[in-house]
Amino acid sequence: MKKVILLMLGLAGLLAISACTSMLQQDNELSYVEGTVSYRERIALPPNAKVTVTLADVSKMDVAAEVLSQQAQLTEGKQVPFTFKLGYKTSDIIENHTYAVSARIEVDGKLMFITDTMNLVITDAAKTQQLDLMLIKTR
Repeated sequence: MKKVILLMLGLAGLLAISACTSMLQQDNELSYVEGTVSYRERIALPPNAKVTVTLADVSKMDVAAEVLSQQAQLTEGKQVPFTFKLGYKTSDIIENHTYAVSARIEVDGKLMFITDTMNLVITDAAKTQQLDLMLIKTR
C-alpha cells in the first residue's frame, strides 16, 4: 500500500514539474517578424552606413513606443536590399495592442533614409510576419 501511495505521489510530482516546464517554454517562446529593407533611389551607400530596424508597441499615444526588438547592422559596402529578422517573446504580445516595424539608414549619425508609413504586424488583420520595407530619402 505504501508503495502505491509513493508511486502516486511521484507521478503527481512529475506531472506538476512537466506542467511548469511547459508554461516556462510558452513564456520564452520566440516568434519572428522578418523581411527586407530597400529604397528606390539609385544611390550607393557608403560602407559605414548603419541600417536599424525596430519592432515596437505603438498602441499608446503621446508616449514613446515600447521597443520589443531591434536589429542594427553596418552595411560594410553591401547595398539594398538588406534582410532583417526580429525576434520577440510571444508572451509579450497583447492582442488588443498595435505593433509596427520601422527602419532607418544613417550615415555618420545623420539620417539618410526612413520609413514613412505605419507597417503593422503581429496583431493586424493579416497577422503579418513578413515585410518588405520601402524607405524614403530624407532631405
